[in-house]
Amino acid sequence: MDPPTASSSLIQEDAPHVDDAFAESMGFVTTYLRAVESARDDRIVNDPFAGPLTKKHKLKITELMKGLSSKRQLHSRPEDFIAFRTRYLDEAISQRKPQILQIVILGAGLDARAYRLESLRGCHVLEVDQAQDIFDHKTQVMKELSAPLIAQKVDYIVSDLAQSGLENSLVGCGFDPTVPTFWALEGLIPYIDRAGILELLKVIDHVSAPGSELWADIPGQFVANSDEWGKRAMKHGEDDPLNGVLSEIKWALQVQASLGVAGDHFGRQWMPMLSPKTKQKVPFFLVVGKKPASDN
Repeated sequence: MDPPTASSSLIQEDAPHVDDAFAESMGFVTTYLRAVESARDDRIVNDPFAGPLTKKHKLKITELMKGLSSKRQLHSRPEDFIAFRTRYLDEAISQRKPQILQIVILGAGLDARAYRLESLRGCHVLEVDQAQDIFDHKTQVMKELSAPLIAQKVDYIVSDLAQSGLENSLVGCGFDPTVPTFWALEGLIPYIDRAGILELLKVIDHVSAPGSELWADIPGQFVANSDEWGKRAMKHGEDDPLNGVLSEIKWALQVQASLGVAGDHFGRQWMPMLSPKTKQKVPFFLVVGKKPASDN
């Protein structure tokens, strides 16, 4: 497959459009940042596959990262943000109810949890992404590494989450709506408008058995402010995630962590992301949810 290029939609001045090129570029960039984190002596995330998955395209990715850094990005150390986000999702997966053995990762990209998380042993992992190329690349690299699968089974599903058809695609790969599911929405919500998020959540709620759980990261409403961000504004953000779009499906929600204030996370200090113009702190929330055991 071709590596991500500097002309990809990821670094254009237009508003983020989640096409295949954007999804593929984001998959490589976030995986590259996980590789950077994994190489640290004081790492809080260890993804041994992140380096091999980005090795062939490292030069292009570093060029792309330079382009991003010159365009007034949110944070001077994006690898810290990716490390915290990755670790918090890892923790949520590890701390889920033990009877949940069906895991759906939406917008999966180059996610390698099925190969690196011991807590997924015995699980059926279904990864969903709209870019076939990124799944092909991951499959090839894992084959070259002879990487052992920790999960019992992993299925790759090509689907545009902004379109209909997700339910049928899941069921076609052995998804069982009668058993609880863990849903991971990592780095996804900011790139879908509210109406699209609602449709996606309705599908999740419809096919989720009681006791299912979800995890999502949500930036503050500020990131969708075009006066501040111009054409680079994201599509969705909110300042009260417990009463925002996730609350529409009536699951029990809890803020797992907030990255809108300075603090210590897993023994590492975090400084909040700042807006490019006003240098205002940008709220960022990591949220977990559970579907009630009954509808009563």
